[in-house]
This record gives sequence, C-alpha cells and structure tokens, in this order.
Amino acid sequence: MRPAGGYLKMVLRVDLSGGQVKAEPLRDDLIEKYVGGTGIGARLLYEEVPPGVEWNDPKNRMFIFSGPLGATRISGTGTFSVITKGPMTNLTGCSQANGVFGAYLKLAGFDGIAGVPFHP
Repeated sequence: MRPAGGYLKMVLRVDLSGGQVKAEPLRDDLIEKYVGGTGIGARLLYEEVPPGVEWNDPKNRMFIFSGPLGATRISGTGTFSVITKGPMTNLTGCSQANGVFGAYLKLAGFDGIAGVPFHP
C-alpha cells in the first residue's frame, strides 16, 4: 500500500556534534502505521534511543514533526510536536505548539527534524 497525501516523505537529520545536516526519506511503514507527527516521532524515539538512556544522556534524541495537515488551508495546521525523553519521568514526552513553525517546516519540504545526539 502506498501512502497518499499529507506527507512529503522527507526528514531533516541534524547532527549537532558533527555540524552536519542531511535530508533523508521518511519510511513508508512509519506513515502507514503511525498517525501524525507525534506518532512517527514516538516510534523513531523508540527505535533510536536504547533502553536505559536517561533524559539528559547524549544518546537521547529529540524529534520535531508536523502532522499530515501541516501547511494546508485548515485552521490550526501550523502545529508541530516535539518528542523526546522527558526529565520528569524519564519516559517519552511530547509537547505540541501552535504558530507557523509546523507549516514552515512543511513548506521547506520536510515532515520533521530528527536530532542526532549532542556530544559536548
């Protein structure tokens, strides 16, 4: 099954420690199985952060995703989600924010930003 509409199928991968940024395709299975930016970000967090990694560990990652309606004419579609391990519970934490960032992310050609660990 080929996903239809709402996704640009591109993620911006950011490596803060190496100072590198690259575009990579968003996997079709993520689009088919997980709803919106929060679902995709939570799944990527699960896949990319090993068990036992604390919220402040350099191996923790942060994902910023817009949903499938981002940058459409529907009101409120500038929303984006930030997904990472949170400091209160050391479990997956997610926060949504409104504004224009989610729409601009889509207009720039990306569904999300995947943060690679920062090593000071």
